[in-house]
Amino acid sequence: MDESLNSLLRQYGIENLLTKGVLIVDDDPLNLVVLAPILEKDYVVFQAESGQEALGIAKTKDLDIIIADQRMPGMTGVELLEAVNKEKPDIAGIVLTAYTDAPAIIAAINRARAFRFLTKPFEPQDILLACADASTFVYQRRAIRRLVQILAQRNEALEKALNELKAMQERMLHMERLSTIGKMSSGVTHDMRNFLSGLVYLEYELCSKPEIGDDVKDTVRVCLAGLKNLTSTLEAMGQFARQGTMEISEKLFDPRDIINEALKVMRPDASLRKRALEVKMDQNLPSIVGDKQKLVQVMVNLIRNAVQATKEGERICVCARAGSDGEVVLSVEDEGQGVPVELRERLFEPFVSGKGERGMGMGLYMAKLIVESHKGQIRYAPGEGKGSRFEIVLKTRKEV
Repeated sequence: MDESLNSLLRQYGIENLLTKGVLIVDDDPLNLVVLAPILEKDYVVFQAESGQEALGIAKTKDLDIIIADQRMPGMTGVELLEAVNKEKPDIAGIVLTAYTDAPAIIAAINRARAFRFLTKPFEPQDILLACADASTFVYQRRAIRRLVQILAQRNEALEKALNELKAMQERMLHMERLSTIGKMSSGVTHDMRNFLSGLVYLEYELCSKPEIGDDVKDTVRVCLAGLKNLTSTLEAMGQFARQGTMEISEKLFDPRDIINEALKVMRPDASLRKRALEVKMDQNLPSIVGDKQKLVQVMVNLIRNAVQATKEGERICVCARAGSDGEVVLSVEDEGQGVPVELRERLFEPFVSGKGERGMGMGLYMAKLIVESHKGQIRYAPGEGKGSRFEIVLKTRKEV
């Protein structure tokens, strides 16, 4: 526990913030038998074999942590934590799931505010470490709540201390989410690499047959290039989650190549062909230095978002122009419904999506990481009249 926080709590006579109560929820009694002895030395352990039974215990017992299996009949782990969170938001939830259970992970973050995800099978030290970290999180959250009640009318210095504590919580949650992103992307990238190996061989076989038309061969090459691009971006996502940095190659190229290659990748998309696509690119734009492949993936993501946000016949405009300060500005504008006001400030955060169940909320987050790794900017603004406008601002060779 942070000593400065403990000192502040002692100053105001705040104590007994942790109950040591841990509720384990699993419909398989054997899993409860395995878990309980691991925790009983350090915690007061309660057990439940269903979500409904767990809700009853949560209402009557003092708990710090709930460890819930995701796949249970009647009520999933996410649904249980969501219900408990409405009544007792300071209880930390740990979800037992699998890396491949991406929808459950996204729902746990957005709806149930789960603290951590553990995969089965797990080691005893994994559970103990998760509970120790969750206890720290609960302690900090309850401390903040109590201090807010006591110090509401205090001076600016104390308000600053509270803001620092809140920032500490956000950093902790952000690191947890980055860890989840890294684990998810590593598994997906591994599968994609295996999948691509087969496709590369298939491309070779197809393109070596003279009876196959050039248009078909070209389409196969474009699709394969798009998959390679996506795999590269997933690898970059995993690298950033593990190391906090993203490897960017530095090659000189024409910024219009970003749009041209992104449109090639999107060419097989039937929905794009049903939109009124408009492409405007200034001639003689200055060259930029960077990782063209990653920037192409950013542009593909923005164009695909525009397609999903629009209806048949509506306009999508993709532009490249010189900025007022010598930079290059790439933009994608559409005539769709736009981004809800409540999401605009958080649009580039991980797991934030305006697409409901169709979106994981990672595309714009990765776009931001890639663009900022090029010392550029990505920004959103409502379109002219309606719709959305996304701009990428990149420094040119002279500026770099």
